[in-house]
Amino acid sequence: MRVGIISDCVHIQKPDGSVGTETHILLHQLECLADYFDEVMIACPFTVYDETKVATYYSNKKFSFIPLPDVGGNSWSDKWKLIKAIPVWWKAFKKIDQQTDIVYQRFPNNVNLPGFFYFYFKQKKVFATYTGTWADYTNEPLTYRLQKWLLKKYFKGPVWVYLDKPSDNPKIKQGFSPSYSKKVWDEETSQVQKRIEKIQAQGVHQLKLISVGAFVPNKNQQFILTVCLKLKQSNIPFQLTLVGDGYLKNEYRQFIHENNLNECITIAGKKTADELRQLYRQHDFIIQAPIQEGFGKVPIEGFFHGLIPVLSDVALAKSITAENRGFTFSLRKEELLIELLQNILQNKYPLSDMILAGRAFAASQTLEAWSAGYVNEIHKWFP
Repeated sequence: MRVGIISDCVHIQKPDGSVGTETHILLHQLECLADYFDEVMIACPFTVYDETKVATYYSNKKFSFIPLPDVGGNSWSDKWKLIKAIPVWWKAFKKIDQQTDIVYQRFPNNVNLPGFFYFYFKQKKVFATYTGTWADYTNEPLTYRLQKWLLKKYFKGPVWVYLDKPSDNPKIKQGFSPSYSKKVWDEETSQVQKRIEKIQAQGVHQLKLISVGAFVPNKNQQFILTVCLKLKQSNIPFQLTLVGDGYLKNEYRQFIHENNLNECITIAGKKTADELRQLYRQHDFIIQAPIQEGFGKVPIEGFFHGLIPVLSDVALAKSITAENRGFTFSLRKEELLIELLQNILQNKYPLSDMILAGRAFAASQTLEAWSAGYVNEIHKWFP
């Protein structure tokens, strides 16, 4: 069985021919999925390689690639580039149709919108993931709503989306986005046990917080920074590490500097998967404040390492933190988050039990469980 994958995940190619991406999690997912296929062909945008890229590279020889132009944006020139890219996309669709048995489309994006119609009329075997927020939301792009409507009504295969409960639509499957394997879960067992023993013996005397994500408005790190300023003003001990990069980095640096938060807050920049694992081990709480979120990968990663999530109450946050696994807060009430953090510091919650509950949940969220679930469902649809 040969699978073709169409994604907007940007890839790069080193001078030695190695292909990789800075979206480490997707690469690990696709390599795990590849265990069930003989060949994997990926059509995706490529950008120019440079040594500053913090990328992970494919090691599996099953993969081949169809480079697409890296286009997108809101200006008229960006729109014109999109139009010029359509013939290139069409050639890629044709090649994938001819050389693969089934197609995996990852929505929402520009390339898979025409891709939907191409493979629909070709009557190709298809399956899909919608990686955005499935429920409609304010200021959602119209193209996103169109893609969701097409997937619900006309897509000819199973579609995995991020839901807090199963869908009534038989083709819409409740899905998740894994980061780690069962091997990683096992590797963290010893350090998680030491973490629990330390909390039981000493309690929590400082809030060791980590937040991971692109420095863009939707990820909303500014909300966290503002709360941290108030923590400092209230003499509440904390350390915050921000992992990521983006055009708001300088703005965040300036805020930290102007408010004398340099000793409390570190901007760590982009990290490889292994570097991020080391950082998780040095912290106790994941804090995320997105305005919109399809699926929270970061808190699930935290569960593997024994961290407790503190999440803004959007999308699947309550589902992720259910059954005593973590905390949620409202973006409209900073003071309630500050009160929650104070209560954590005063050891008012059963943190050891929460760590164990998160670890148990993480055991069901592995790469192996994800890929096996996809393949089993594909066989049901296309026996």
